[in-house]
Amino acid sequence: MSKNLGEVINNIMKENSSKKVMIITNHLQIIGTIHEYQNKCHSCHDCLVALKDVRIARLEQICTCNEDGCECNVHIYKEYDWFNVSVNSIVGFSIV
Repeated sequence: MSKNLGEVINNIMKENSSKKVMIITNHLQIIGTIHEYQNKCHSCHDCLVALKDVRIARLEQICTCNEDGCECNVHIYKEYDWFNVSVNSIVGFSIV
């Protein structure tokens, strides 16, 4: 039986004493807190990662300059209380 990716990420976050994760898809950067999976989500789907307190930005809009001292476009992030990500669309993730 395979583990839910959200549960795997949640375990890594606990090992690193972190509450936030950054997920990269082909087009989005998503920063949020993973929903606590262990023993709390018996009906969660293995194909989704549930996040709360989410900030989302299109990768192509995050940083659009190539100069030294370039400021990234932090204001372009959209915020959501809850957001679900398909594990099939995740290219990578990092604990932040």
